[in-house]
Formats: sequence, C-alpha cells, structure tokens
Amino acid sequence: MPITILDYVKSVVGEKPIYTVEDFSSAGVEMLGGCQICGATIAPYNAYPSASGYWRCADCIGDSGFTSVEEFTASYRETGHDGQAVADDDTLLLNCPACGGVKNIHEIWENAFKCGDCGSAWRL
Repeated sequence: MPITILDYVKSVVGEKPIYTVEDFSSAGVEMLGGCQICGATIAPYNAYPSASGYWRCADCIGDSGFTSVEEFTASYRETGHDGQAVADDDTLLLNCPACGGVKNIHEIWENAFKCGDCGSAWRL
C-alpha cells in the first residue's frame, strides 16, 4: 500500500489529533491538491506522492507510489549544482510550473522552490 501525503507529514511533525496548515507548511506540502492524471481534488489523507513528483489519487497511483516515508524521502536528493533536485538516477525532477524553466530553479526552504526566470514559487 503506498503512503499518503498525511503519512509523510506525520513523519515530519509527529502524531497529533489535528494537523494545521502550519504542520503541512513545515513539511513543505500543501493541504489540498489535484491528481496528476485525472485532476480529482485530493486532500492529504487520499493524496499519494508518485515517482513523477506529483500527487495522484488512489485510482491513479498504480505502481508509482512509495511504500514507506523513507523510500519517498530517499528517492529525492539535492545535487548541490545549479540548485536542481534530481532523482538518484540523475533524472531531472523539477521544472517551473509557470514558465517551464529548468536552469534557474532554487530551493528556498525544504520542498519549496522558486524560479529565477519568472519569479514563480511552489512546493512539492
């Protein structure tokens, strides 16, 4: 069974009865999103991080999910050159969602990025 975004947030902030927007922000993720494949609105409890770098719903995650938080976090690393985040196989994971740029992407805090070309900022 793949992990959800909520599983990831719990690993960052710990078990709590209620999670706030600050909990999600500190983990570098949003509280709402959309499925990369079907566009369904998804929340942390039914949003699955995929190997593509986008969230997917339960119907669309297929084999591209992660079976543990450790697997999810280990699949990404910062290269230290050009500010680009890449997969362990050196596959580029980031491009600007606004302009499509890839050369001037900088991590401004954990899992939050800013495009040096157009100024757009976003979180994974």
